[in-house]
Amino acid sequence: MPYPQPPTHRPLWLIVLSATMLVFGGVTLVHGLTTLRDPSALTRQALGNEARSPAAEEAVRKLEPMLKEIIDRHRTALHANAIAEIVFGLFTLYAVAAVLSRDRNGRRLALGTAVIGIIYEVAGLPLMVRVLEETVTAAGPLLAEVVAGPVAARSQAEQIASLRWSAAAVSVFFVALGIGWCVLLLVYFGGRRGRELYGIPLR
Repeated sequence: MPYPQPPTHRPLWLIVLSATMLVFGGVTLVHGLTTLRDPSALTRQALGNEARSPAAEEAVRKLEPMLKEIIDRHRTALHANAIAEIVFGLFTLYAVAAVLSRDRNGRRLALGTAVIGIIYEVAGLPLMVRVLEETVTAAGPLLAEVVAGPVAARSQAEQIASLRWSAAAVSVFFVALGIGWCVLLLVYFGGRRGRELYGIPLR
């Protein structure tokens, strides 16, 4: 099997995908470092600092210890996931450096990024869903007050169900987005364009 050859030029698709790899790797690395240092910081960011009504502020004060308890319960798993996220982010940045420097191993590293990324996204989904499910179950009424203000008792169950559905939908959306990006890397670097760029004969 012939060895890959260093690319002689950088086509537009390579530049665009390299830019997305740079952004994705950087964001993943920063998110992983933030989670490893303080997992509860992500919940504070989610609650935000915008102005709220007095009732909503009281709900936030009651909500914070509940969220801390849930985070503490999953702290080991969250730390392990954060370490995996850091490693993946560093690997992605290393791969994009190889691609942009026209290293002959750039294609192989980009394909490795895609495969590892799919594994990472799928493996991390159960933890994400479990934490969100426990959060909505334990603090649903308070979350409803923070998001939409006080609600009538008869509509509270509907509000909580809506929060549960929204949390699950957001989780699945971001995982699907990450997997879609990885598939894009596989299609371009693993397909005809990538093989031609790195001097690998088409099958």
